[in-house]
Amino acid sequence: MANILSTSQRSQSLPSSPIRKLVPFADAAKKRGIKVYYLNIGDPDFATPQPVIRELKKVSADIKTVSYANSQGVGEHLKSWVKYYKDCGISITYDEINVTSGGSEALMFAVSATCDPNDEILVFEPYYANYFTFARLLNVKVVPIALEEKNAFHLVDKKQIEKKITKNTKAILFTNPNNPTGTVFSKKEIRIVLDLAVKHNLFIIADETYRGLCFDDKKSYSVLQVARKEETQRVIICDSLSKRLNICGARIGAIISKNTDVMSAVLKMAQARLSAGLIEQRIATPMLNNCLPYIGWLAKQYEKRRNTFLDTLENKLKLKIHRPEGAFYTMVRLPVKNTDEFAKWLLTDFCDQGETVMVAPGAGFYATPNKGKDEIRVAFVLEEKKLKRAAQLLSLAVKKY
Repeated sequence: MANILSTSQRSQSLPSSPIRKLVPFADAAKKRGIKVYYLNIGDPDFATPQPVIRELKKVSADIKTVSYANSQGVGEHLKSWVKYYKDCGISITYDEINVTSGGSEALMFAVSATCDPNDEILVFEPYYANYFTFARLLNVKVVPIALEEKNAFHLVDKKQIEKKITKNTKAILFTNPNNPTGTVFSKKEIRIVLDLAVKHNLFIIADETYRGLCFDDKKSYSVLQVARKEETQRVIICDSLSKRLNICGARIGAIISKNTDVMSAVLKMAQARLSAGLIEQRIATPMLNNCLPYIGWLAKQYEKRRNTFLDTLENKLKLKIHRPEGAFYTMVRLPVKNTDEFAKWLLTDFCDQGETVMVAPGAGFYATPNKGKDEIRVAFVLEEKKLKRAAQLLSLAVKKY
């Protein structure tokens, strides 16, 4: 009898993405002629900015060979990151940045540079679902710290964080503005995290993908803007242009740190994977050099979309929903026992006038067992008219379910 090959226990333990795992059911619904409104994923429908499109046309006309880029990044593109950070009031040098294939690779590099197998990272829960997957791939343990909806998912109790720190804790993963809650953490809250990192000799891995996308006159601060000079050695920023420049498919991110040992380790990892995309870096460079006005405009549009979607859903379902302060997500608690089953049912059994909606089940954004089962994460990334219809469909579905 032939031996049966088995994949690794690590690969078998990886969770399916709550954001993408229902895609086959959405595809099947579309084949049946049903229109699906996608609220499950942060893939906005705004047109990619014209400076990016113009540069794409220019590059495609001029380029003769699509070669490898430098492992750290294309020189002009690195300079544009330095200028962008300067425009944000943050001073970094050329050597303190490495371009990555999206924010995801930046996060993988950051965890790899700071943690060994069986080390621990603290995260605030609910958190971006892929953090758990990245950590599991590297045999690192995610330790959740629960944030409460009644406090708008803000940090409240410093002791609550500190009691989760053990001898195996190496880093605090801090996301601001937050995905999936849309919470914008204040300078005071960032100060809490910094103080704990100093006291317990920890790194801070700061996911700042949505920096600048804030509502209601809120402002998001980078950890580097709050940290004292001596504290910056423990700060690692993971950044991305996917949302800020609305180029999700280009897969351009960056990892930034003033810690030379961290950046040396990151460069070795970057060399091992050869390079981030050459064309993507070139087409993003001109826009990145002067993008703050666009980001400000984008934030205003997302604020309108947030208001349209939540106002409609609250009115239809007669319930109060957490109102995000930034990014373009929120967690919605529904009168449903299991939103995994509900989200699948939306695509297999529900439609109204040939339309339905796709959402991300909430449990995938928690490490704590049984949490989030009555929640969904929604991304208000569609134009207002479509968001209003999506909210109507969701309310009809909840009542029917």
